[in-house]
Amino acid sequence: MFNSYKYLNDQAKNYLTKELKKNFSKKFDSKELFKRCEEEMNILYDKSLLFIVEHLYKYKEENQDVKYHFRGTINNLLLLYVLDISYVNPLEYNLPYELYNDKTINVDIINEPSVLFLQYLDSQSTNFKLVHGFFVKEDIAEVNKFLENHYLLLPRGYVDSKMLLRFGDLDLLETINDYRDYKDKYMIIRIDEKAIIRSNKVCLDNIFTNDFEKDIAQILKPKVMNDYVKIKSITHGVNVWKYNQDKLVKEKKIDLNNLIATREDILEYLLNHKIKKDMALEITNFISKGKASKLLNKWNEYVKIMKEHNCEDMFIEIFSKILFIFGRGQAVSECLYSLDKDNYMIL
Repeated sequence: MFNSYKYLNDQAKNYLTKELKKNFSKKFDSKELFKRCEEEMNILYDKSLLFIVEHLYKYKEENQDVKYHFRGTINNLLLLYVLDISYVNPLEYNLPYELYNDKTINVDIINEPSVLFLQYLDSQSTNFKLVHGFFVKEDIAEVNKFLENHYLLLPRGYVDSKMLLRFGDLDLLETINDYRDYKDKYMIIRIDEKAIIRSNKVCLDNIFTNDFEKDIAQILKPKVMNDYVKIKSITHGVNVWKYNQDKLVKEKKIDLNNLIATREDILEYLLNHKIKKDMALEITNFISKGKASKLLNKWNEYVKIMKEHNCEDMFIEIFSKILFIFGRGQAVSECLYSLDKDNYMIL
Protein backbone atom coordinates (compact mmCIF):
# COMPACT_ATOMS: atom_id res chain seq x y z
CA MET A 1 0.00 0.00 0.00
CA PHE A 2 1.00 3.61 -0.57
CA ASN A 3 1.49 4.94 2.98
CA SER A 4 0.01 8.29 1.99
CA TYR A 5 -3.38 6.59 1.41
CA LYS A 6 -3.44 4.48 4.56
CA TYR A 7 -5.79 6.80 6.47
CA LEU A 8 -8.27 6.86 3.58
CA ASN A 9 -8.23 3.09 3.27
CA ASP A 10 -8.50 2.55 7.03
CA GLN A 11 -11.64 4.67 7.02
CA ALA A 12 -12.99 2.80 4.01
CA LYS A 13 -12.34 -0.59 5.60
CA ASN A 14 -14.23 0.33 8.76
CA TYR A 15 -17.15 1.67 6.76
CA LEU A 16 -17.37 -1.11 4.15
CA THR A 17 -17.02 -3.88 6.76
CA LYS A 18 -20.27 -2.65 8.30
CA GLU A 19 -21.95 -2.31 4.89
CA LEU A 20 -20.81 -5.79 3.88
CA LYS A 21 -22.41 -7.30 6.97
CA LYS A 22 -25.61 -5.36 6.28
CA ASN A 23 -25.84 -6.36 2.61
CA PHE A 24 -24.45 -9.89 2.58
CA SER A 25 -27.45 -11.64 4.15
CA LYS A 26 -29.72 -10.20 1.44
CA LYS A 27 -28.01 -12.40 -1.15
CA PHE A 28 -26.16 -15.23 0.58
CA ASP A 29 -26.03 -17.36 3.69
CA SER A 30 -22.53 -18.80 3.64
CA LYS A 31 -19.60 -18.27 5.98
CA GLU A 32 -17.24 -19.34 3.21
CA LEU A 33 -18.54 -16.68 0.80
CA PHE A 34 -18.43 -14.03 3.52
CA LYS A 35 -14.77 -14.90 4.12
CA ARG A 36 -14.17 -14.55 0.38
CA CYS A 37 -15.61 -11.02 0.48
CA GLU A 38 -13.41 -10.17 3.45
CA GLU A 39 -10.36 -11.48 1.61
CA GLU A 40 -11.27 -9.41 -1.45
CA MET A 41 -11.63 -6.35 0.77
CA ASN A 42 -8.15 -7.00 2.16
CA ILE A 43 -6.74 -7.24 -1.36
CA LEU A 44 -8.32 -3.91 -2.32
CA TYR A 45 -7.02 -2.44 0.92
CA ASP A 46 -3.48 -3.64 0.22
CA LYS A 47 -3.68 -2.13 -3.27
CA SER A 48 -4.85 1.21 -1.75
CA LEU A 49 -8.04 0.99 -3.86
CA LEU A 50 -10.60 0.40 -1.12
CA PHE A 51 -11.44 4.05 -0.53
CA ILE A 52 -12.40 4.40 -4.21
CA VAL A 53 -14.84 1.50 -3.81
CA GLU A 54 -16.24 3.25 -0.75
CA HIS A 55 -17.07 6.37 -2.78
CA LEU A 56 -18.54 4.37 -5.67
CA TYR A 57 -20.80 2.63 -3.15
CA LYS A 58 -21.85 5.85 -1.41
CA TYR A 59 -22.59 7.57 -4.70
CA LYS A 60 -24.73 4.65 -5.83
CA GLU A 61 -26.61 4.74 -2.52
CA GLU A 62 -27.44 8.40 -3.09
CA ASN A 63 -28.23 8.00 -6.81
CA GLN A 64 -30.20 4.80 -7.28
CA ASP A 65 -30.54 5.18 -11.06
CA VAL A 66 -26.77 5.12 -11.55
CA LYS A 67 -25.14 1.90 -12.69
CA TYR A 68 -21.49 1.00 -13.12
CA HIS A 69 -19.73 -1.01 -15.79
CA PHE A 70 -16.33 -2.17 -14.55
CA ARG A 71 -13.47 -3.04 -16.86
CA GLY A 72 -10.84 -5.63 -16.02
CA THR A 73 -10.59 -8.46 -13.53
CA ILE A 74 -12.22 -6.37 -10.79
CA ASN A 75 -15.41 -7.96 -12.15
CA ASN A 76 -14.24 -11.16 -10.44
CA LEU A 77 -14.81 -9.69 -6.98
CA LEU A 78 -17.90 -10.95 -5.17
CA LEU A 79 -17.68 -7.98 -2.80
CA LEU A 80 -18.80 -5.56 -5.52
CA TYR A 81 -21.79 -7.75 -6.36
CA VAL A 82 -22.82 -7.96 -2.71
CA LEU A 83 -22.60 -4.16 -2.42
CA ASP A 84 -24.80 -3.78 -5.55
CA ILE A 85 -22.24 -1.73 -7.44
CA SER A 86 -21.54 -4.53 -9.92
CA TYR A 87 -24.15 -6.63 -11.70
CA VAL A 88 -21.70 -9.45 -12.44
CA ASN A 89 -22.22 -12.39 -10.10
CA PRO A 90 -18.78 -14.09 -10.02
CA LEU A 91 -20.32 -17.33 -8.73
CA GLU A 92 -22.62 -17.66 -11.71
CA TYR A 93 -19.78 -17.34 -14.23
CA ASN A 94 -16.99 -19.06 -12.26
CA LEU A 95 -14.83 -15.99 -11.76
CA PRO A 96 -12.12 -16.68 -9.16
CA TYR A 97 -11.04 -13.63 -7.21
CA GLU A 98 -7.46 -14.94 -7.22
CA LEU A 99 -7.16 -13.78 -10.84
CA TYR A 100 -7.84 -10.18 -9.85
CA ASN A 101 -4.73 -8.15 -10.64
CA ASP A 102 -5.94 -4.67 -11.71
CA LYS A 103 -3.64 -1.85 -10.65
CA THR A 104 -6.38 0.75 -10.76
CA ILE A 105 -10.17 0.98 -10.99
CA ASN A 106 -11.55 1.51 -14.47
CA VAL A 107 -15.29 2.18 -14.49
CA ASP A 108 -17.93 3.55 -16.84
CA ILE A 109 -20.85 5.50 -15.42
CA ILE A 110 -24.21 4.49 -16.87
CA ASN A 111 -27.36 6.62 -16.97
CA GLU A 112 -25.74 9.96 -16.20
CA PRO A 113 -22.71 12.06 -17.24
CA SER A 114 -19.47 10.97 -15.60
CA VAL A 115 -18.74 14.59 -14.73
CA LEU A 116 -21.41 14.43 -12.01
CA PHE A 117 -19.60 11.60 -10.27
CA LEU A 118 -16.30 13.45 -10.62
CA GLN A 119 -17.83 16.54 -9.01
CA TYR A 120 -19.17 14.35 -6.23
CA LEU A 121 -15.81 12.69 -5.71
CA ASP A 122 -13.98 15.99 -5.66
CA SER A 123 -16.36 17.43 -3.08
CA GLN A 124 -16.65 14.46 -0.72
CA SER A 125 -13.28 14.36 0.95
CA THR A 126 -10.98 16.94 2.43
CA ASN A 127 -8.33 14.20 2.48
CA PHE A 128 -7.55 14.01 -1.21
CA LYS A 129 -7.51 16.15 -4.33
CA LEU A 130 -8.78 15.01 -7.75
CA VAL A 131 -6.57 15.97 -10.70
CA HIS A 132 -7.30 15.42 -14.38
CA GLY A 133 -4.50 13.68 -16.32
CA PHE A 134 -3.49 14.06 -19.96
CA PHE A 135 -0.64 12.32 -21.69
CA VAL A 136 1.37 13.16 -24.77
CA LYS A 137 1.85 10.56 -27.47
CA GLU A 138 4.35 10.99 -30.27
CA ASP A 139 3.94 9.46 -33.69
CA ILE A 140 5.86 9.85 -36.93
CA ALA A 141 3.73 12.64 -38.34
CA GLU A 142 3.02 14.85 -35.35
CA VAL A 143 2.64 15.10 -31.62
CA ASN A 144 -0.94 14.61 -30.51
CA LYS A 145 -2.41 15.12 -27.08
CA PHE A 146 -4.93 12.51 -26.01
CA LEU A 147 -7.44 12.75 -23.21
CA GLU A 148 -7.52 9.33 -21.55
CA ASN A 149 -10.11 10.04 -18.84
CA HIS A 150 -7.56 9.21 -16.18
CA TYR A 151 -7.48 11.01 -12.86
CA LEU A 152 -4.97 11.20 -10.05
CA LEU A 153 -6.23 11.05 -6.48
CA LEU A 154 -3.68 13.10 -4.58
CA PRO A 155 -3.70 12.76 -0.77
CA ARG A 156 -3.63 16.10 1.00
CA GLY A 157 -0.26 16.95 2.48
CA TYR A 158 1.63 14.49 0.26
CA VAL A 159 1.48 16.27 -3.07
CA ASP A 160 4.77 16.74 -4.89
CA SER A 161 5.57 20.45 -4.80
CA LYS A 162 7.19 20.14 -8.26
CA MET A 163 3.96 18.91 -9.85
CA LEU A 164 2.73 21.50 -12.34
CA LEU A 165 -1.04 21.87 -12.18
CA ARG A 166 -3.24 24.02 -14.39
CA PHE A 167 -6.94 24.30 -15.12
CA GLY A 168 -8.06 22.34 -18.16
CA ASP A 169 -10.41 23.38 -20.91
CA LEU A 170 -13.48 22.50 -18.86
CA ASP A 171 -12.29 24.52 -15.86
CA LEU A 172 -13.57 21.69 -13.71
CA LEU A 173 -10.42 20.14 -12.35
CA GLU A 174 -6.78 21.04 -12.27
CA THR A 175 -4.78 19.14 -14.88
CA ILE A 176 -1.31 17.67 -15.27
CA ASN A 177 0.25 16.99 -18.66
CA ASP A 178 1.31 13.37 -18.18
CA TYR A 179 -0.30 11.39 -15.38
CA ARG A 180 1.96 8.39 -16.13
CA ASP A 181 4.89 10.22 -14.54
CA TYR A 182 3.14 9.78 -11.18
CA LYS A 183 1.72 6.24 -11.48
CA ASP A 184 4.28 4.82 -9.04
CA LYS A 185 3.49 7.39 -6.37
CA TYR A 186 -0.20 8.26 -6.56
CA MET A 187 -3.46 6.42 -7.15
CA ILE A 188 -4.94 6.59 -10.65
CA ILE A 189 -8.55 5.90 -11.59
CA ARG A 190 -10.22 5.91 -14.99
CA ILE A 191 -13.76 7.27 -15.13
CA ASP A 192 -15.76 7.27 -18.35
CA GLU A 193 -19.33 6.96 -19.58
CA LYS A 194 -21.22 4.10 -21.21
CA ALA A 195 -23.54 5.24 -23.98
CA ILE A 196 -27.17 4.23 -24.29
CA ILE A 197 -27.66 1.49 -26.86
CA ARG A 198 -30.14 2.38 -29.60
CA SER A 199 -32.11 -0.68 -30.62
CA ASN A 200 -35.64 -1.86 -31.20
CA LYS A 201 -35.34 -4.76 -28.79
CA VAL A 202 -33.16 -6.34 -26.17
CA CYS A 203 -31.73 -9.65 -27.38
CA LEU A 204 -28.51 -11.66 -27.47
CA ASP A 205 -27.75 -10.55 -31.03
CA ASN A 206 -27.20 -6.99 -29.80
CA ILE A 207 -24.22 -8.17 -27.75
CA PHE A 208 -22.06 -8.07 -30.88
CA THR A 209 -21.36 -4.46 -31.81
CA ASN A 210 -18.69 -4.63 -34.51
CA ASP A 211 -17.99 -6.60 -37.69
CA PHE A 212 -15.17 -8.64 -36.12
CA GLU A 213 -17.46 -9.99 -33.41
CA LYS A 214 -20.26 -10.65 -35.92
CA ASP A 215 -17.92 -12.47 -38.29
CA ILE A 216 -16.67 -14.78 -35.55
CA ALA A 217 -20.25 -15.36 -34.40
CA GLN A 218 -21.11 -16.51 -37.91
CA ILE A 219 -18.33 -19.09 -37.68
CA LEU A 220 -18.89 -20.28 -34.10
CA LYS A 221 -22.71 -19.99 -34.02
CA PRO A 222 -23.29 -19.19 -30.32
CA LYS A 223 -26.45 -20.50 -28.67
CA VAL A 224 -26.24 -19.82 -24.93
CA MET A 225 -24.95 -16.93 -22.84
CA ASN A 226 -21.56 -18.54 -22.17
CA ASP A 227 -21.00 -18.85 -25.93
CA TYR A 228 -21.64 -15.14 -26.36
CA VAL A 229 -19.27 -14.35 -23.50
CA LYS A 230 -16.53 -16.39 -25.22
CA ILE A 231 -16.94 -14.55 -28.51
CA LYS A 232 -17.04 -11.18 -26.78
CA SER A 233 -13.82 -12.12 -25.00
CA ILE A 234 -11.88 -13.55 -27.90
CA THR A 235 -12.26 -10.42 -30.03
CA HIS A 236 -10.41 -8.39 -27.39
CA GLY A 237 -7.40 -10.69 -27.28
CA VAL A 238 -4.15 -10.45 -29.20
CA ASN A 239 -3.13 -13.66 -31.00
CA VAL A 240 -6.00 -15.46 -29.32
CA TRP A 241 -8.16 -15.89 -32.42
CA LYS A 242 -6.18 -14.65 -35.41
CA TYR A 243 -2.87 -16.43 -36.04
CA ASN A 244 -3.91 -19.02 -33.49
CA GLN A 245 -7.28 -20.66 -32.91
CA ASP A 246 -9.00 -19.43 -36.09
CA LYS A 247 -7.10 -22.07 -38.05
CA LEU A 248 -7.85 -24.80 -35.49
CA VAL A 249 -11.57 -24.03 -35.62
CA LYS A 250 -11.50 -24.13 -39.40
CA GLU A 251 -9.81 -27.53 -39.23
CA LYS A 252 -12.46 -28.62 -36.68
CA LYS A 253 -9.84 -29.47 -34.08
CA ILE A 254 -11.54 -27.24 -31.49
CA ASP A 255 -14.98 -25.67 -31.10
CA LEU A 256 -16.80 -23.31 -28.74
CA ASN A 257 -16.76 -25.87 -25.95
CA ASN A 258 -12.98 -26.05 -25.61
CA LEU A 259 -11.90 -22.82 -27.30
CA ILE A 260 -9.61 -20.68 -25.12
CA ALA A 261 -11.15 -17.20 -24.96
CA THR A 262 -10.39 -15.91 -21.45
CA ARG A 263 -7.87 -16.14 -18.63
CA GLU A 264 -10.43 -18.22 -16.77
CA ASP A 265 -10.49 -20.72 -19.65
CA ILE A 266 -6.74 -21.17 -19.26
CA LEU A 267 -7.01 -21.59 -15.50
CA GLU A 268 -9.86 -24.10 -15.79
CA TYR A 269 -7.94 -26.11 -18.37
CA LEU A 270 -4.89 -26.33 -16.10
CA LEU A 271 -6.94 -27.21 -13.03
CA ASN A 272 -8.79 -29.90 -14.97
CA HIS A 273 -5.38 -31.43 -15.65
CA LYS A 274 -4.70 -31.61 -11.90
CA ILE A 275 -2.13 -28.82 -11.76
CA LYS A 276 -2.16 -27.32 -8.25
CA LYS A 277 -4.09 -24.08 -7.98
CA ASP A 278 -1.18 -21.82 -7.02
CA MET A 279 0.88 -23.09 -9.95
CA ALA A 280 -2.11 -22.91 -12.31
CA LEU A 281 -2.67 -19.27 -11.32
CA GLU A 282 1.03 -18.52 -11.85
CA ILE A 283 1.02 -20.07 -15.32
CA THR A 284 -2.25 -18.34 -16.24
CA ASN A 285 -0.93 -14.91 -15.28
CA PHE A 286 2.29 -15.59 -17.21
CA ILE A 287 0.36 -16.53 -20.36
CA SER A 288 -2.15 -13.66 -20.07
CA LYS A 289 0.68 -11.12 -20.15
CA GLY A 290 2.20 -12.60 -23.32
CA LYS A 291 5.43 -13.66 -21.65
CA ALA A 292 5.73 -17.09 -23.29
CA SER A 293 7.59 -15.68 -26.29
CA LYS A 294 9.73 -13.32 -24.20
CA LEU A 295 10.90 -15.41 -21.26
CA LEU A 296 11.65 -18.73 -22.93
CA ASN A 297 13.49 -20.34 -20.03
CA LYS A 298 10.57 -19.76 -17.67
CA TRP A 299 8.09 -20.82 -20.33
CA ASN A 300 9.97 -24.08 -20.84
CA GLU A 301 9.66 -24.74 -17.10
CA TYR A 302 5.90 -24.29 -17.34
CA VAL A 303 5.72 -26.46 -20.46
CA LYS A 304 7.46 -29.24 -18.56
CA ILE A 305 4.90 -28.99 -15.76
CA MET A 306 2.01 -29.03 -18.23
CA LYS A 307 3.37 -32.05 -20.06
CA GLU A 308 3.83 -33.87 -16.76
CA HIS A 309 0.12 -33.32 -16.20
CA ASN A 310 -0.84 -34.58 -19.67
CA CYS A 311 -1.80 -31.21 -21.15
CA GLU A 312 -2.22 -31.61 -24.91
CA ASP A 313 0.48 -30.20 -27.18
CA MET A 314 -2.18 -28.35 -29.18
CA PHE A 315 -3.28 -26.32 -26.14
CA ILE A 316 0.28 -25.68 -24.99
CA GLU A 317 0.94 -24.24 -28.45
CA ILE A 318 -2.23 -22.12 -28.23
CA PHE A 319 -1.02 -20.73 -24.90
CA SER A 320 2.44 -20.01 -26.30
CA LYS A 321 1.08 -17.73 -29.06
CA ILE A 322 -1.11 -15.55 -26.84
CA LEU A 323 0.11 -11.97 -26.38
CA PHE A 324 -2.91 -10.73 -24.41
CA ILE A 325 -6.10 -12.42 -23.29
CA PHE A 326 -9.26 -10.90 -21.84
CA GLY A 327 -10.81 -11.65 -18.45
CA ARG A 328 -14.17 -13.41 -18.52
CA GLY A 329 -15.66 -10.99 -15.99
CA GLN A 330 -15.41 -7.95 -18.23
CA ALA A 331 -16.92 -9.88 -21.13
CA VAL A 332 -19.82 -10.90 -18.88
CA SER A 333 -20.26 -7.26 -17.89
CA GLU A 334 -20.33 -6.20 -21.55
CA CYS A 335 -22.95 -8.84 -22.36
CA LEU A 336 -25.16 -8.02 -19.37
CA TYR A 337 -25.04 -4.34 -20.29
CA SER A 338 -26.24 -5.16 -23.80
CA LEU A 339 -29.13 -7.18 -22.37
CA ASP A 340 -30.27 -4.56 -19.86
CA LYS A 341 -33.55 -3.06 -21.08
CA ASP A 342 -32.99 0.03 -18.89
CA ASN A 343 -29.97 0.98 -20.98
CA TYR A 344 -31.80 0.91 -24.29
CA MET A 345 -33.44 3.79 -26.08
CA ILE A 346 -36.41 2.31 -27.94
CA LEU A 347 -36.80 3.84 -31.40
